[in-house]
Amino acid sequence: MKKHILLPAMLVAAMCTTSAVKAQEDVNPLLKYISKDENVKASVGGRMFADFAYFHSDWTPMKSGAAITDARVHAALTYGKLYFYADFAFGKGKFSQKNLFVRYNFNESEYGIHSVKVGYYNEPSSMSNMTSSYNYHFITRPASVQALAPGRALGATYKFFNQNFFFDQGIFAQFKYNDQEAGYQGMSLSGRWLYKPVNEVHQTFQFGFSARYQHFNGGEVIQDGVLKTDVNYSANMQTYVDDDTEFLNLDLPWANNAVTITPEVLFRSDRFFTRAEYMWTRVWKKRPDQTMFESQLGGQQSWQTLPSWLGGNKLRPTLLNGGYIELGYLLCGKAYTYDQEYGLLKGMGDKNALELVARYTYTDLADITKGDRFVYGNNKFYPEGNIVDYPRWSSVDGGKMHAVTLGLNFSFNEYVKIMGEYQYANLSNVYFPDDKNFHQLQLRVAFAF
Repeated sequence: MKKHILLPAMLVAAMCTTSAVKAQEDVNPLLKYISKDENVKASVGGRMFADFAYFHSDWTPMKSGAAITDARVHAALTYGKLYFYADFAFGKGKFSQKNLFVRYNFNESEYGIHSVKVGYYNEPSSMSNMTSSYNYHFITRPASVQALAPGRALGATYKFFNQNFFFDQGIFAQFKYNDQEAGYQGMSLSGRWLYKPVNEVHQTFQFGFSARYQHFNGGEVIQDGVLKTDVNYSANMQTYVDDDTEFLNLDLPWANNAVTITPEVLFRSDRFFTRAEYMWTRVWKKRPDQTMFESQLGGQQSWQTLPSWLGGNKLRPTLLNGGYIELGYLLCGKAYTYDQEYGLLKGMGDKNALELVARYTYTDLADITKGDRFVYGNNKFYPEGNIVDYPRWSSVDGGKMHAVTLGLNFSFNEYVKIMGEYQYANLSNVYFPDDKNFHQLQLRVAFAF
């Protein structure tokens, strides 16, 4: 009996050493410094992605070619229980700020690790979005994740994890530079919570969910000083060579609050993995109806009562959703491994490792009222059988896509890898009536150090 109690405790203790608590770096950095007492550790590294792609579509062309889709440098410093990390990107010749944070580890024991983090980094969310691009088993994240999962933001989080549980939650600002055109900065509350009934060296099974509440406060000022908020949901066609988001793109004016809930599941063994997520988003809207009604009074065709104006300018919540399932099989290489600190599958990095992967993605950025139809000449939705200016119906269509991806990945070692993919995508978008079928071949050469 004592043996059954001690073995899990020893596993957790090994997991919870100080060396295990670090940023989710791409690889073990080649440039490192460690002081004699090991109280100070520093590292510098970087990575680069070069992508090549050929596209074939029904009507609207996509730009085949090659591009440096990502190039980064990063630096890390550990001083006692403090950990500093900075990451900057130069992909496609443009500078962008990535991770920039400090973390403090309160407690490390066989019972788990407690820490707080402050700075600019990914909000706790979808496991796909939390995985580093270099460690991802596909060239891009699913379109549903691109559109509906939050990215990096300025905020603070508290995290706890041990062998069986993972909790990560925090508060974030909507605009990292407070550079909204008008209004004041919005906020979001995000978290990810997991239970791992199986978590061993050779096998992991976990399930849980992430959730996010967002309140919008920034926007533009329109007539009579009215603040009009707006939120955009968009994704590329799961490629960065032509990362245009025209096919999957939705603007929602008057957004006030939004909630996203994402259940997830992951299974990993030495040779096989599968993971899946479903994302559900509801956006509530708020508009100063009284002010806007009064501002149109006196016009030649003005509404005379507030109820009549509301009937002619309908506003309702919008529902969006999407998801994916991914599978991978390691043909050559040692084994798939697991990141305890982030609750994620690690990347393939063995010498001469070869894996076969497959993914199905569903992305739905359309919310069309039953019976509404789209009139192409006017670029508007109308109720069935009527083409009138009012009421203005609230149907929206940012595109709906089903995509199947097959890939073959080879790693020379943990520092250099090649990824190849074929993808077929089927699009439904009223603004692109002639575009249904998309085929693409992609190749990526990636290195990190």
